[in-house]
Amino acid sequence: MALKFRIKVFQISTYIKNFTIVSVVTLSFLLVFFSKSDLFIINGIKNISSSVIVPITRVISAPLNVFSNFVEEYNQFRSLKFENKILQEEIIRLKKWQTLAIQNSRENRVLKKLLNATDNNLTLVKTASLVNRNDTIYSKLINLNAGYEDKIKKNMSAINERGLIGKVIDTSAKNSRVILLTDPNLSISVKSISDEIFSLLTGNGDGKYLVSSFVKENKMPRLGDIVVTSGTAQIFPVDLLVGKVARVEKNRFFVLPFVDFENIDYVQIVISK
Repeated sequence: MALKFRIKVFQISTYIKNFTIVSVVTLSFLLVFFSKSDLFIINGIKNISSSVIVPITRVISAPLNVFSNFVEEYNQFRSLKFENKILQEEIIRLKKWQTLAIQNSRENRVLKKLLNATDNNLTLVKTASLVNRNDTIYSKLINLNAGYEDKIKKNMSAINERGLIGKVIDTSAKNSRVILLTDPNLSISVKSISDEIFSLLTGNGDGKYLVSSFVKENKMPRLGDIVVTSGTAQIFPVDLLVGKVARVEKNRFFVLPFVDFENIDYVQIVISK
């Protein structure tokens, strides 16, 4: 009885041992199989994703990328447009300041020259600025913003830093009228510096040159000679710069004035001491 029990126990234990071994082997196989199958499935999913899903995603996202780039470029354009507007306003503002600075610099330069224009033989009555001008074929006149309230009188000489401009022919309380050297109705007594050849000059009508109307002893000055007021007619002070001899003909000569009559800003009214 005991022997049969031992045989049965041994058989059961052997059975359990074999079952355990088989189970372990089977489980190991299943684990290896499923791990391999998992890798296969994962690789399959990766392949499907790379070959199907990624292109679809690219197609779907392409319009979004284009729209996003468009929005970004539009924002950049708006930013550049705004900056450009600011720069344009700044340029306009700087140009205004530049114009003002040039104007002030020019006025200061002219005024400095005017301060040095009057020599020891002259007395400065008033420095005035040009209000307007009246240029026609028959007359060359300018109006100044100073009159007899500023002690300006008729026949006083008008000069600037370059030389003789003309003389005062009319005054009011706050304004004066000056006839220019280029006016055909004005005659001035002059002399050449090198040879002291005396003559009379009048405006030529073209507003550019002065032409001789009388030459003493018919002696002609040399080309390029400088001409100044002679003071013999006692209208203009002596030795005021007039111009340079530009052309000499048989019975007359032409003088190019030193004063630029098209660009007169400030005028000094002077008299002899």
